[in-house]
Amino acid sequence: MLGETLSQPLIFLMLILFGFSSGIIFDICNFIWKMSKNNKILKHFLDFFGAIIVFLIFFICIFNFNFGELRFYEFLVFFTFFSLERFTIGKLVEKFIGLCYNGFVKLVNKINQRGKKHDKKPS
Repeated sequence: MLGETLSQPLIFLMLILFGFSSGIIFDICNFIWKMSKNNKILKHFLDFFGAIIVFLIFFICIFNFNFGELRFYEFLVFFTFFSLERFTIGKLVEKFIGLCYNGFVKLVNKINQRGKKHDKKPS
C-alpha cells in the first residue's frame, strides 16, 4: 500500500501528459478530416480510430504506472486534461500542423518543378 501512495503524484503527472497527448491525437484526426474536404465517412472512421487510440493510451498508462488499479480520480484527471487541451491549445496545435503540412507541400512542389526542368531535353 505504501508504494501505491508514494507513486500517486507520478500517476497524476502521467495522466495529465497522456491526456494532453490524446487531445493532440484528436487534433491530428480533425486536420486529416479537413484535408479530405470534410468527408463524412472518413470523419466517422477517424473518430472511431481516435477513440480507440485514446482508450488504449489511458489503459496502458493505468497498467504501467498504477499497476492496473483503476480509481475514479484517474478518469477525472485524464478526461479533464484531454478536454482542456481540446478547448484551449487545440486550435494552436492544428495551426502548427497546418503550417508544417503547407511547408512540406511547398518543398515537394519545388522539388517537382526542378525535376521537370531537368527532364526536358533540348531538341
